[in-house]
Amino acid sequence: MKKRNSKGLSPVIATTLLIAIVVVIGLIIFLWFRGMVGDYGEKFGKNIELVCEDVVMYASYYDGILDISNDGNVPIYKMNVKIAEEGGYTTKELGEFADWPETGLNQGGVFSDNVASEVYSAETITLIPILIGTSEKGNKKTFVCNERYGYEITL
Repeated sequence: MKKRNSKGLSPVIATTLLIAIVVVIGLIIFLWFRGMVGDYGEKFGKNIELVCEDVVMYASYYDGILDISNDGNVPIYKMNVKIAEEGGYTTKELGEFADWPETGLNQGGVFSDNVASEVYSAETITLIPILIGTSEKGNKKTFVCNERYGYEITL
C-alpha cells in the first residue's frame, strides 16, 4: 500500500476551526443586537429616551453671557454644548468651561455664566440636555438626549 501525500487539514482541526468561527459570529451578532436594544434607563416610570421630549427650556446669549432656564418638569442633570463654527463643530459639556450647578437644573432652575471665551468664533450653539435616570439594575445612569431636543441659539 502506498501512502498518499495528503496536504489537507485533519478532521479534528477542521472541526475546531468551524466551532471557533461559529462562536465568533454568534458573539458579533449578540453584541450588535445588544447595542440595538440598549439599556437606556428609566425616569418617571418610562424610557429616559422618551422623557427628552418633555424637556422644556429657554436659553439666550447676550454679550458673552449664556442664560438657561428650566421651564419644564424634567430636571436637567448636565448640558452638552455643540459649538458650530465655519469649519465644523465641537461638542463639549457645559460644566467643562462654565460654573454649571453640581446637581443640575431642577424645575424652575436658572443658570447664567460668561462663556464668551469658548464661543467667541461660533455661528450657532446648540444646548443638548443630559438627563439622569435609573438603569435596570437600579444604578444611576446618564443619557444624552438627541440633538433634535436641543435648543439652538444663533450668535
